Amino acid sequence: MKLLKEINSIEVKRAFVIADHITQRKNLGNNHKFLKDLPEKAFDKKLQSAKKAIFKLKPASLDKLVTPKWPKRIKAYNESRWFLAEASPKELGVWSKAGRLPLEWTRGSLLETAKKVKEGLEKKSKLIKDRPRHSIPNILKIKAHLDQKEKYLFPIVFKTDTGTRGRKRLKRKMKGDIDDGCMRSIALAISGRNPITIYFGIPKKRLAK
Repeated sequence: MKLLKEINSIEVKRAFVIADHITQRKNLGNNHKFLKDLPEKAFDKKLQSAKKAIFKLKPASLDKLVTPKWPKRIKAYNESRWFLAEASPKELGVWSKAGRLPLEWTRGSLLETAKKVKEGLEKKSKLIKDRPRHSIPNILKIKAHLDQKEKYLFPIVFKTDTGTRGRKRLKRKMKGDIDDGCMRSIALAISGRNPITIYFGIPKKRLAK
């Protein structure tokens, strides 16, 4: 894990809301979000449209769009200091049962999860459902995701067992717990990306000690 520079939390919030905007499926709700199969130009057009809309929002309005039904996330974002960072897939972990993946597939590192998902996709495993089945193959087709040149597509990660604590019930501890962008992170790891550029949050109280 390498911290590159400290950044303003508004950049992290924008990244979350932009990604949410891109993946939202009409009439299906938040539990059915996934990136549909799009040509590169169509994806870029959708991305630029999302950025244009989100950049107009004031901080208070942006906060309301960061999972309004789950205040814990925006509270965690506001109580953390944020850094642009680089991390190996061996140092990160996805949410427990991210995207309804089998629990056993998400217990270990992102690298381990990615290997299981890659094998599962190749074998057309019925254990891969919903978002992973659609999103990961589609993300692997989008150069903007794999090149990591667009900062608003970086995964959002908390220091282990802090923030939204998506891995709190898992015994295996990583250096970073991915909060948003689990499917993107799995796709990046499958593609061989190492290190992965991320936004990394550390509780302000912990840094003050």
